[in-house]
Order: sequence, then structure tokens, then C-alpha cells
Amino acid sequence: IGVPQDYKEAVKWLRLVAKKGFVNSQSLLDEVSTYTTEKFKKSVQLLRLSAEKGDAKAQKKLGRMHEKGQGVPQDYKEAIKWYRLAAEQGDAEAQLSLGRMYAEGTGVPKDYKKAVKWFRLAAEQGDAEAQYKMGALYEGLLGGLPQDYKEAVKWWKLAAEQGHSAAQYILGAIYKEGKIGVPQ
Repeated sequence: IGVPQDYKEAVKWLRLVAKKGFVNSQSLLDEVSTYTTEKFKKSVQLLRLSAEKGDAKAQKKLGRMHEKGQGVPQDYKEAIKWYRLAAEQGDAEAQLSLGRMYAEGTGVPKDYKKAVKWFRLAAEQGDAEAQYKMGALYEGLLGGLPQDYKEAVKWWKLAAEQGHSAAQYILGAIYKEGKIGVPQ
């Protein structure tokens, strides 16, 4: 819009409005803050403001930071808390993350029923990784669902059509050999 990119100037103005509680500015300030040296600590502070007000994007990011220990001590229970809040609002990435944590038993006991629930919600929204996971679940690789090769192929095709390389590889191998119910 005719002004040079200036992160310091952006932070200055966004901080003013973020302090007044404007939710969108807090998320934008978080994005700008990722370019500063105190990236993670500032991000956690800003994200928490938005997350506590119900911003699903901020909740998901805060969940990721707790899971990875970025700017906060690693805390899987806290990660699950924030992922769940975002997932319940329909955030597909948070649903995928929550499904993965239940499937792997990260911070919670393994629970394939819950993993399937969250993977399916993300997959139905078109998330390619979740679609890939659904294929693996139906093939019986991860547990949690009765083996159903037709369903596995359906989910892998959806993921592959979006460019998911592992799903493309699996489909190529399946069709090459004529395995799991598809013609050679």
C-alpha cells in the first residue's frame, strides 16, 4: 500500500491495539513477533490472550507450542487442552494433532477410538494427512477400525489427489500388485 515493510513499526502499532483486547490484532502481532529474537516467549504471551478469548487459530498454535516446548516448558496435557478447544471449533489441523496424540499415546493413554474421531473430523474437512491416516486405520496399520480395504483405498485416493506423497506411493504399489481388492 505504498509503505515499506517494517516489522518494528508493525509491532509498535499492533501492541497498542492488542493491549486494548482487539483479538485480531493479537493474532497478527503474534505473526509479526515470529520475526523477532524473543519469538517464542512473546508468541506465547500474545497467543494466550487470543486463545483465552476463544480464538481457534491461537488455541491451535498455543497447543503446538506446548507440545514442542517452544517458549514454554513442554507440557502434553496443556497441548491437548488447547488443541481440543480449537478442534471443537472445527479447526482441522487441531483435530489432526489431537488424533495423532491419541493414536501415539502422547500425553494420554493410547485411545484409538478418540484418534479415529479426530482424524475423521479433519479428513472430512479435506485435510490430506488426516485422510492418509484414515486409510492407514482402515488398512489395520494403526488399529482402531475394522479392516476395510475399500475404505482404506477411498481415503488414500482423497489424500493422493491433494498431492500427499505417501498416499500416492501406497496407491501406486497397491495398483501395481493388484493388492487389497483393487485390480492390477
